[in-house]
Amino acid sequence: VVLADEINRASPKTQSALLEAMEERQVSVDGRTWTLPSPFMVIATQNPVEHEGTYRLPESQLDRFLMRISLGYPAREAELAMLDTHGTGSAMARLSAALSPIEVRSMIETVKAVHLAPGLKHYLVDIAEASRHHRAVALGLSPRSTLQFARAIRARAATHGRDYAIPDDVKALGSAVLAHRVLLRRDAALAKVSTEQVIAEVLASVSVPPAR
Repeated sequence: VVLADEINRASPKTQSALLEAMEERQVSVDGRTWTLPSPFMVIATQNPVEHEGTYRLPESQLDRFLMRISLGYPAREAELAMLDTHGTGSAMARLSAALSPIEVRSMIETVKAVHLAPGLKHYLVDIAEASRHHRAVALGLSPRSTLQFARAIRARAATHGRDYAIPDDVKALGSAVLAHRVLLRRDAALAKVSTEQVIAEVLASVSVPPAR
């Protein structure tokens, strides 16, 4: 697990260097290439883009992050717990492994086996196409978005004890998986239209496949 803290404070060149690791699961240095271990995951945090000293992440890099989740401020109880935890030492020192790499790989294979019905696959492609024709969107969802969306949907179905995905999985993950992948037109951005709002409108405009 690689944690890139405040990733949008890194220069665009540094951010681009992550693309090879995130997409090809390898790193190249001085003409040599090293394959990254499996499982491998990149997690990143970022500050609001209007803060001084931050850079906008390239669209190609954003498209390689499976999800974007806004955490906001912690609840009062959580903030008090942080003061207690970090006042007596590092919480990291007390962490222990919850799963082994072998167990994680087994979970990954289980998720891959979750069934995605043909109607649901058409539903995902319809959503992508609708995003490309939305009035506020300059750059719609890419084919990679659809692939990543399908993986997230399978994972959610598995966590709910199902070996098949349903439209509710799509609706539940739409904002987290898709909102950071669309680029708004300038006039829409100036009008304070959010990408989350656009994805909500896209999902509302696409017919849900009937249950079978």
